[in-house]
Amino acid sequence: MSKSTYRIEYKGELGRLDRVLVAELAESLACSRSQVERWIEQGRVTVDGKQVLKPAFKVESAAIIELSSVEEPTTTLQPLELSLEILFEDKHLLVINKPHGLSMHPGAGNATHTLANAVIGHVGKGQLQVGEANRPGIVHRLDKDTTGIVVVAKSTVVHAALSKQFAERSIDRRYWALVFSTPRSVRAIQQQDQGEVQAPIGRHPTNRKIMAITEQGRPSLTRWRVLERFSHGTLLECVLQSGRTHQIRVHMTSIGSPLIGDKSYGDISNLPKALKDASNEFGRQALHAATLSFIHPISSEQLTFSAPLPQDFKALVELFRASH
Repeated sequence: MSKSTYRIEYKGELGRLDRVLVAELAESLACSRSQVERWIEQGRVTVDGKQVLKPAFKVESAAIIELSSVEEPTTTLQPLELSLEILFEDKHLLVINKPHGLSMHPGAGNATHTLANAVIGHVGKGQLQVGEANRPGIVHRLDKDTTGIVVVAKSTVVHAALSKQFAERSIDRRYWALVFSTPRSVRAIQQQDQGEVQAPIGRHPTNRKIMAITEQGRPSLTRWRVLERFSHGTLLECVLQSGRTHQIRVHMTSIGSPLIGDKSYGDISNLPKALKDASNEFGRQALHAATLSFIHPISSEQLTFSAPLPQDFKALVELFRASH
């Protein structure tokens, strides 16, 4: 696998090193901010000849930045023959309604049954050499058991442009979530029709498999709006103003309204038995990426896509609606 070195003569304003690199490399190397952060922390970046290990390092105008030993993306993923629900496709990108139970890309114990493998199977092996080698074309992620809309890039230029839109928070992402409530409660979602949670999110200090609100976390903002109230649950629309791992799940739990079916966060043991049993049978967090809106990087057209709730999610909502 070939490796490359990139040299940048930075002429912009004072800015964070990770953000500067993502923007400056957009035309030559599609990369996400998290990917750039890893390269920095691995010691692959120098500024004016000095190694920098902190993504937040401030870069001044006229600085010389070098990124070395970057492996060119050449995916070795095996194609997966899987019927995908494609909402839109052209030669530049794909918009897909992801089912539950499908991981975005390979990880421990799952090397072949992922959305990335399915995309390779759809477009053809060798046709998607963009982004990280094990995440070809993947611009953003949904949890394995979260359903809904994702966009996949087919070229370096499109991947970089979409990644920039996500980094700048210009992409509109709206989720539907069924969360816990009770008939008599002082929870925020029962006192207000809309609100927001602004709290930093990072790895849990003792359980590294989950996230938590922590002072050392990254700034995070979720706006929510009530769509419908039930006796023991509330259907919300959540809008992400940042893109942290498990953000909606952590933020909703922090205001006393964890997602129904979420076994990692919160406690819904006070649900009536019938709803508790239905939640357990549902088997995942009740979260769906319902709407995605962005500017097409090539045509500059504003694109908006919507995906209805999956049938089992609809059935769960109906049970909560009927419960008194």
